[in-house]
Amino acid sequence: MPRLPRRIASDLTARLRSPETAAVVAGLESKLTERRRDVKMQTGAFRGVQVVIYHGFVADDLAKVRVRVMETPELPGDSRIPYWEVAQSNVRRHAALSIVGAEVELRIGRHTATEVTDSHGFANFSLPVPKLRVGWHEAEAVAAGTGDDEPAVGAGWVVKPALTAPFLVISDIDDTILLTGLTEGLTMVARTLLRDVEQRSAIPGMSALYRGLARGVPGRTGKPRPESAFFYVSTGSWAFYPMLEQFIGLRGFPEGPMFLTDWGPTERYLRRSGAEHKRAAVRRLFAAYPGMRFVLIGDSGQRDPLIYEEMAREFPGRVLLAMIRQVGAESEERNTLLREHSDALRAEGIPLHLVPDAAHAAELARDLELCDEATVAEVRAEMHNS
Repeated sequence: MPRLPRRIASDLTARLRSPETAAVVAGLESKLTERRRDVKMQTGAFRGVQVVIYHGFVADDLAKVRVRVMETPELPGDSRIPYWEVAQSNVRRHAALSIVGAEVELRIGRHTATEVTDSHGFANFSLPVPKLRVGWHEAEAVAAGTGDDEPAVGAGWVVKPALTAPFLVISDIDDTILLTGLTEGLTMVARTLLRDVEQRSAIPGMSALYRGLARGVPGRTGKPRPESAFFYVSTGSWAFYPMLEQFIGLRGFPEGPMFLTDWGPTERYLRRSGAEHKRAAVRRLFAAYPGMRFVLIGDSGQRDPLIYEEMAREFPGRVLLAMIRQVGAESEERNTLLREHSDALRAEGIPLHLVPDAAHAAELARDLELCDEATVAEVRAEMHNS
């Protein structure tokens, strides 16, 4: 097959990636989703509406909350085929029917706001919540009924971090706290699709480290300081949110808002960039809490080191520590180069460290007085028992 001239191919690629093309594709997808819903309702196959509130956060007296409205998931039936039910559940998360154009009211205490769901069933809120106290707060979302159905209600939580805490923590998920194996190809796919949350493994020692960072060290008076809030960033789909939320609770990690990815086309982008998603999420948090310093935690398997370096340069003095968990052997070229680069960055004043495991990370954090000696012992004990 003859190749297109380079200039024509370049122009065609630019058109396919343009916001105009993305808007057309997103519009078609939205119409197909509405058509799919109408057919289900006409045939009696529609299972009703589910409302999901993802953990939100409060900054500058605004509650930032994402809500999704979708068809109630279909539970898999009994199967004698190993892993079949788990695979069905994981695939169905991605195939869930979004409810487009639904009016959603969000309530946090006495404060309310209304938004309409987009082409993927999401409604994004910036709800004013003046004088809200520090800590976690209940949120409720009510979606207008579909057809003759009653309104659907969902419940969730929103956190207001303590700005008197010594720092906030931003953490990657895959291969930082959750063993995924993004560099392992088919092994990673098998772990993701064929294992339920109880079978997913945490990176040894990391939950003890995170609890220690949340606890911190006592202040000069000996009294405990306010706990640091945690935020989790991943290139994974929002469809994995229920599993990730369960995993964090089950393995003893601090709860926190998640910044996941909507994999479908939008009115601006036909295809998403995982690295840009992470970069934007981290930058958003730095902007949301301008007086705070951050501890950044990631792994060497993706672009976390580059993104954290960029944030340290963009926000001078606000990265207290960036820890990169080593994925793979110490001798791998990727890790060798990163180790050399991190040495050079620290000479510049950028505190980025490559750590082989959670024990080394805990020792580093202890030396910087970000956690106590008990944290180091707890991390070692957790690793020993893993």
